[in-house]
Amino acid sequence: MALTAGYLLFFIVYAGLWGAFRAGDLEDAVFNAAMWTLAYWLLAFFETRRRRRTKARLDERGQTMAYIRYPDARAGSLSSIWNQGIATPGAGSIHFQPAVYDTLEPSGRAINMKVYDVLPQRRKLTGKDRKYIQAPGIQALTLVTDGGKVEIAASPESLDKLSEVPGRRGAAAD
Repeated sequence: MALTAGYLLFFIVYAGLWGAFRAGDLEDAVFNAAMWTLAYWLLAFFETRRRRRTKARLDERGQTMAYIRYPDARAGSLSSIWNQGIATPGAGSIHFQPAVYDTLEPSGRAINMKVYDVLPQRRKLTGKDRKYIQAPGIQALTLVTDGGKVEIAASPESLDKLSEVPGRRGAAAD
């Protein structure tokens, strides 16, 4: 609904600006606004469809699209870079396979993290913290693993799945 309202607003503003600053008639302004609005709508439609298909494919396998980073790493190395990949919860661990593109092609060495604890506070990613993450509504939480603290970002539903890692230390305390 918000997407539709945004495109309607875009159409009105674009038509108004086109008519105000370009010499021409109203028909020309409305036609150009309609064409640009249609182009943006088609881009949004195909992107939304791609995300739904990817989510369905991963849900079939018990996997989820996620991003991880290491906040305790040296500044400038991996402390601020989100690594995209596929997370698969297991018995007391999360298997993370870095992946690229919408085809989710593997792009590096997989990591198997033993999860000792999941810190309860979630936060919404905003501004600079969203580097390289374009999906809307992404949240992050912190895991205490055998390799130290790891931040994992994903949709709220995906974080629910990943934070319920069976067999982790402290799971009964939740």
